[in-house]
Amino acid sequence: MSLAAHSGGGMGGGGMGAMAMAHQANMGQRGAGPPPKGADAGHGAPPPSAAVLGADLLDKQQMISLKQVKYLSHLPIVAVDLFAPEPTLATFPPKPVDPSESILPRLVGKMKAGVSLKISESSHKTLRKYLSNSRPYTALQTDTLCKASDKDSVTLESPFRWLGLRRLEDAPRFYDKPSCGADETGVELVNSTLDGSDPKGDDFDRVVYKVRLQQGKKAVAVLPEEAVQMLLHQAQMYTATKNKTDLADEEIFDYPCAVAIPAWASHDASIEALYDATSNTGVFFQRSVCALAGALQLAADGKPNSLLERLQVVREALGKEWKKRRAIDDNAPQNEQVLVILFGVTDDGFEATAIQVSHVQRSLTTCIFGNFKVLANVSYQDKDPMSRMEQCSTELEKAIDSVAPEADGPAALVSYGSREQQDKIKSAWDKIQKVQTEWSEVPFISTKSDAVAMGTAILGAVTHGRQSVLMDKGGKTKAELGVRIQNVSPCAVGVRINYHGDDESKWEPIKTIFDFDRRIPAGPYPIELVASECVVHRTGPASLSDEDFIKAIKENESAAHIPTREEAALNLRVEILQRWTRDGEWKRVADVMQPLVKMEGGEGEETRVACESITLELSVGVTGMLTSNLVGDRVSVVQATKSARSAKFYFYFWTGLAVLIIGGFLIRSYWEERVFDRDTTKLLNYYKHAIPGSIADGDERNARFIVWKYRSNKQKLWDHLEKKYGIPVLEPEQWEEYKSPVENEGDEENEDLDKKDIKREAGTVGDDDDEPGDEL
Repeated sequence: MSLAAHSGGGMGGGGMGAMAMAHQANMGQRGAGPPPKGADAGHGAPPPSAAVLGADLLDKQQMISLKQVKYLSHLPIVAVDLFAPEPTLATFPPKPVDPSESILPRLVGKMKAGVSLKISESSHKTLRKYLSNSRPYTALQTDTLCKASDKDSVTLESPFRWLGLRRLEDAPRFYDKPSCGADETGVELVNSTLDGSDPKGDDFDRVVYKVRLQQGKKAVAVLPEEAVQMLLHQAQMYTATKNKTDLADEEIFDYPCAVAIPAWASHDASIEALYDATSNTGVFFQRSVCALAGALQLAADGKPNSLLERLQVVREALGKEWKKRRAIDDNAPQNEQVLVILFGVTDDGFEATAIQVSHVQRSLTTCIFGNFKVLANVSYQDKDPMSRMEQCSTELEKAIDSVAPEADGPAALVSYGSREQQDKIKSAWDKIQKVQTEWSEVPFISTKSDAVAMGTAILGAVTHGRQSVLMDKGGKTKAELGVRIQNVSPCAVGVRINYHGDDESKWEPIKTIFDFDRRIPAGPYPIELVASECVVHRTGPASLSDEDFIKAIKENESAAHIPTREEAALNLRVEILQRWTRDGEWKRVADVMQPLVKMEGGEGEETRVACESITLELSVGVTGMLTSNLVGDRVSVVQATKSARSAKFYFYFWTGLAVLIIGGFLIRSYWEERVFDRDTTKLLNYYKHAIPGSIADGDERNARFIVWKYRSNKQKLWDHLEKKYGIPVLEPEQWEEYKSPVENEGDEENEDLDKKDIKREAGTVGDDDDEPGDEL
């Protein structure tokens, strides 16, 4: 039994309990809280608030720019729990003019999950003009939209289920696909394209609604994201009504939207469609994270929060354990991370998520815990989603043991969704816990039905920089996001390659690049694609050792194998895939790529040119959206071979030239030093025989200087010496045979130094009286 299943004592002063009591005692005061640790509160100006320091703060993991955040700062945020049985709305107020003013999310209400349209000629015309951007939403609302209960109407039910789908076959088989007769009024889901042409099996294909609002008229094509945009516009209108805003205000449809999405819908196609539906200003969060953010909010009416109380009990127990360990070891680490398991259900799926929360923030009542670390998520789509609960809980437990074996057991099991859905979850858990003994004693806590919507509003405000806290980092006070979320990927990303062109039977097995529960954002992950490697995969044996594989690649890099490399490059196909659930099929993302092919020539005369190499980089964002990028020069195989040949030639040419130059300098330096030493020895030997016993005799430094001085004209030195002393300059080995006139006479001349000095003082010493070395 883990510690999280037991209660305990205090964890040190000022935890969640103290904050909850203060909140209940004084509901009206929600200031910015006490100054951060290390702030000087004794004198001087008060410390700046988080709102001031966080003026330019935003969540950079979301695809929204600072310019957009600033432009939208005066508008309320519309938060939508889109996948609830009845989509629930909440709102977060605009950024206040006074940074110290506290702002809180508010519940707006519920709306229908479908878009109902009148059956009439005017409705048909207005819908067509609205989709072509020639009529505003207000005209659509007046002429076309109606209640689902109206007699002459058609309804697009839950269009968010079909977001971004390229083919009807990509949707779960249990989805109801509306249909109607060829000339009848009604709505039908069909395979089509973005421009209404026949589908061709590429990324231009889309699942669309064919809506006929009048007999005899051509059906109007409505994309699921266009239908979702209508739902979001309704949500914006409801929010404006809740805020008592003039409904004629054109800025209503600029309200930024925050949408909660279940794990199986957090895939590339769905997120891309949602960005289109929100005009690229929306922010999106996993539904389980939103539910936890909403469940951890203090009740506005002062009622106790069961989840907060449970987490406080566990934190106190962890604090006691830490104090015991610290009594033994002063450096014992403190563990303040508390694990929460969340169960959520929609009409078409079930998900279970494990999230660790930590870092209590006393100054921000909307974000009690500042750190959300998602450990794992398991989700499945099913016609009977409750039948998947046991499978989800079992697989989630295994996933936690795999990704975080050191984590304590869960402190609480939390359900979210409508009241009816949570009752079903509780009933199912009562049966499962008899088998699931590991978590059988963990308290089960239900949340409010609006927890997801309220949490989405809070996280949307955090993303837009409207909820921030002050943190001490390296002695400096900085503003940080009110909630720092570490997400994991709810979907898997894979790649498969075909080296044989369009032969569907030759696809290689799928290689998983980013698996489920991979920490996101992730990437870029590089995949190097080289024509010579493609040749080996096309023609080589099924299995080669690493050594043989590299050898085969080298053999195919020569000019003789240009045709085979070109053929391999032209036949290379790469496909990026995504799997939405652990038992689901791999779905293709975008078109099949030909990365080693580039098009050259003018329009209508384009030719396919084979490239030598390219690098495919894959990244996955925090929302589940994929990014692919081809990095490289895309040089043709022929040009690459020429470049390689030229590079080889120039390599050896410049290397040889460098060797010659450097070697020449070394040889020259060696030879000059050798000649210098030889001439110095030659001069010293001359002094020894010409003027033995003189100062110059044996003075090596003087000899070296004289040789250096006459380095460019040695013959002048030798001639001067011979002229001055009357003795020829010989090589060292020639002096043994030489007999000087002095030696022949047997007399040794003694130089009268005193006389020479007198001559110097009188200025009568001639040039011939000086030796070449006397100038030193």
